[in-house]
Amino acid sequence: MRSLFQMARLGNILIAEITLAAGIFLSQGIFTLRGIAANAIAFACAIAFGNILNDIFDLEIDKINRPSRPLPAGKISVRSAKIFADICAAITLAAGFISPSPTSHLLFFFALLILLFFYDKNIKRIPLIKNVCVAILCTTPLMRSLFLPQANFYPIYTAIGFAFLFTFAREIFKDLEDTQGDLNAGIITFPLVVGENKASLFASLLLLFSLLSIPIPVAIGWMPRSFLWTLIPLIPLVFFTCRFSQKKQYRTAQKWTKSSMVVGLFFLIFSHFI
Repeated sequence: MRSLFQMARLGNILIAEITLAAGIFLSQGIFTLRGIAANAIAFACAIAFGNILNDIFDLEIDKINRPSRPLPAGKISVRSAKIFADICAAITLAAGFISPSPTSHLLFFFALLILLFFYDKNIKRIPLIKNVCVAILCTTPLMRSLFLPQANFYPIYTAIGFAFLFTFAREIFKDLEDTQGDLNAGIITFPLVVGENKASLFASLLLLFSLLSIPIPVAIGWMPRSFLWTLIPLIPLVFFTCRFSQKKQYRTAQKWTKSSMVVGLFFLIFSHFI
């Protein structure tokens, strides 16, 4: 069970749940405890499904890049991992029975599971497209709040754009970290196409562009002026992330990018209180 939870990536699930809560708050839509519970359960299980499936498809690559993971380390069998992935998918859809809008729940999460499956099977082998796909997947907890009655879309659009850019950059750092394993496995990623330095520069530019974009939703009236306070913590975080990337410390850059995204979402919420 410990290996299965490790494959599910509890850290990623926690971030998704925080993002879901942030989206519900920012939308100011009408929600119920049943609806929150249904979506929280569904996202947790959908993310576990996607991550376990990813490890199954990437078994040979992980033997090089991450040999300590449960599957390449032999801590769990592929058959057991597949069974657990199927259970997670079933619970994702079954959570719709406690949702106040079961049809909407079923359609949204069925589409999410299909996208996760095809990402793990095919899309992640297409340079740059795979990075964009992951960035979109990571914004789905925010997208879900757009379905709430009387939701205010503009703060959600802002949060989606912010999360998309940071996740896009993080995924490129991840590809940079895994270059050798991907090359040995015959997987062509963005850094292998354009070169390490250009890929690193592109990821850094995405982060810098996200910083420069923060005043835009304020200028067009989507967000209050207090949203500009987000720049205070993000400027040093992005600076150090870019420095780690420049030094080819891509795993550290990846972690700092994830932390920056969480901090940014926190300040996005905080801006509504000041």
